[in-house]
Amino acid sequence: MKNAVVVAGVAAAFLVVAPGAALASTSPSATPTSGTTAKPAAPKLTVAPGHGVPGTEVRITVGCEGEAYVTSRAVDAFADADPKGSVRAYTGVVRDVRAGEYVVNLRCHPRDGRPDTFVDVPFVVDRVAAKTPGTKQVTKVPAGAPQTGGTDGPVDDSGTPLGAAAAMGVLALGGSGLVLARRARRR
Repeated sequence: MKNAVVVAGVAAAFLVVAPGAALASTSPSATPTSGTTAKPAAPKLTVAPGHGVPGTEVRITVGCEGEAYVTSRAVDAFADADPKGSVRAYTGVVRDVRAGEYVVNLRCHPRDGRPDTFVDVPFVVDRVAAKTPGTKQVTKVPAGAPQTGGTDGPVDDSGTPLGAAAAMGVLALGGSGLVLARRARRR
């Protein structure tokens, strides 16, 4: 019994002393010095909403310490006027592409010479809604000569109708001549 009490007392002492000893034994290299710089934040890219039909406007937010380049096959991105430090806002418009999954890409080019970093965010182009039955489609009826296939000038200037009539007359006479020739042979 005496041994069990001694072992319990040693274990309790270890639990009390061990955390203090661990804190006291930190190496000097683990503490930041004034000569080192903090690691820059990783680039971030968000697209809201994450889906849309062609023509829809989306908001793109970029976090990059350096030059940021946003590209996509599905979204045209236009930088807003005033970046707030390393955070930039873009206005995007969904391109007229097929429905499906696409990617919005960010290439962050740091100012301090580190290699470029890349971030990809998925984006879904939705199908254009089908027309509901019962809605009438409005069509524009062409008006005026160019839309209807006419000419801009007076019609009598062209010699086409007279030439066509002459050709038809020649064919008619030729056909009549053949018929008369056959009848004459039969007699």
